Amino acid sequence: MATRGKIIVIEGTDKAGKTTQSRMLQEAIKALGKICVVVDFPDYTTPIGTEIRAFLDGKRDYPAEVKHLLFSANRWEKKKEIESMVENGTIVIMNRYWQSNLVYGVSNGMDAGWLQKLDKGLPKEDMVLILLVNPSVSKNRAEVLDAFEGDAKLAAAAYKNYQKFARQFKWKVLDGSKGREQVHQEILKVVRKALKV
Repeated sequence: MATRGKIIVIEGTDKAGKTTQSRMLQEAIKALGKICVVVDFPDYTTPIGTEIRAFLDGKRDYPAEVKHLLFSANRWEKKKEIESMVENGTIVIMNRYWQSNLVYGVSNGMDAGWLQKLDKGLPKEDMVLILLVNPSVSKNRAEVLDAFEGDAKLAAAAYKNYQKFARQFKWKVLDGSKGREQVHQEILKVVRKALKV
């Protein structure tokens, strides 16, 4: 029977380098001889993901609750696939997970308890890394902004709420404004120490 895999979540503010760091960490873990995959959320390849892409691009308009229900449903679409990978010993890197829904939902004035219930029962992560970049910096990094990324007030609230929930849930916070390689080395050090990989 294969050793159980791990779930590593890379979270953080918009344009903090989550996708880049997820891919760099994947390559580093593979170089250690481990099986490692990246799962991106939202996953725009699924039916629900297509609907999410539509409202982020401004082609659909939904109440905030519906948007967050769709984000959660997108994760539920992938539940069995994620569980199967972890059971087979794969290290799964989540490029965003339920933490985004909580942080951005609360930043939009929604109830934290309700948001958390949406994702209760999804595969549990082994560690959460938060990449934080000041909203003014992340706006400068962006070429094209979606509906969430273009909202300066929301970005400022999310920046604060990531820090608040990181303290509450013991998430590891890293400075995403540092150089790409420096951030990668910090992530790799934390991951190897915590997960013994």
